[in-house]
Amino acid sequence: MRIPTLALSVAPVWMGVEAALYEFRARDISASSGTTVAVAFLCLGVALFLQIAANFANDYSDGVHGADANRGANSGVIESIDIDVAAENGYTREEIDEVLQRAAPTRLVASGVPPKHVLIAAIVNAVLACACGIAVCVLTGHWWLILVGAMCVAAAWFYVGGPKPYGYMGFGELVAFVFFGLVATLGTQYALCGTITGYGWYGAAVIGLVAAIVLSINNLRDIHTDAAAGKRTLEVRIGERASTVMICVAIGVVLLAMLIPWSVLWITIDSSLENLTIISGYAATLGSIVLILISVVAILDVAHHRFRNAMKTCCG
Repeated sequence: MRIPTLALSVAPVWMGVEAALYEFRARDISASSGTTVAVAFLCLGVALFLQIAANFANDYSDGVHGADANRGANSGVIESIDIDVAAENGYTREEIDEVLQRAAPTRLVASGVPPKHVLIAAIVNAVLACACGIAVCVLTGHWWLILVGAMCVAAAWFYVGGPKPYGYMGFGELVAFVFFGLVATLGTQYALCGTITGYGWYGAAVIGLVAAIVLSINNLRDIHTDAAAGKRTLEVRIGERASTVMICVAIGVVLLAMLIPWSVLWITIDSSLENLTIISGYAATLGSIVLILISVVAILDVAHHRFRNAMKTCCG
């Protein structure tokens, strides 16, 4: 399921809910109805179950294609990834850390789980996502969203599945940006308030870029095994150094995109309570400092090939 990455599904739905709530306030409409809350949670279900389905589908397809044959803790130079044993065999702490950071999690099919079982897990989660999506259509009357859901399911499968998976051609980051950012965020906003606004587009673009960054870090970690397996990800195509620079620049773009609205909070705050304005300003300042520190840590982790740490930071 790759639970640590599931925040990438929660974030765009949360962003879409916030954009919808802003629109409700602009229209002076109450957003506390049971239907609105139900639709929000159903949108979350769609996003979560689809991501889990995609994770199982990726495990299945990569395992069948042999792309995971050389991944996992058992394929590294330090076979057991046991720090004490590795140290006794003469490896330095720096070498051990590098292997740990580059070691991809052991995949199901590659570790011996029958591929059929992994495929069933993917199908079950895809069905649950579709059920949540149909429920959204029933509650909102926006039946055309079924087409969007079908596109999401197709994107999840054809990332590494099918005869010509787009993940093997270097389009993974673009699709992650579209579906984990634009589709998830704007789809949630539209399902809730029936419209898409500039706030929604802005948030969707930022969170979509974060999703693309996480996938890119994952692919950079796996760049050597992907190349050996014939998986031509974007990182394999442009090389390790260019990929590292690209990711660091993208993190900087996300930082700026989030700092801009926070930095003008003092100006845009609409309150007659002076103390509330001051508190909001301090909160924005503190949030900006924390965001800067997190971004710097993520960039340093990527630059020093601490990929596991970088992924945790970006997903958090």
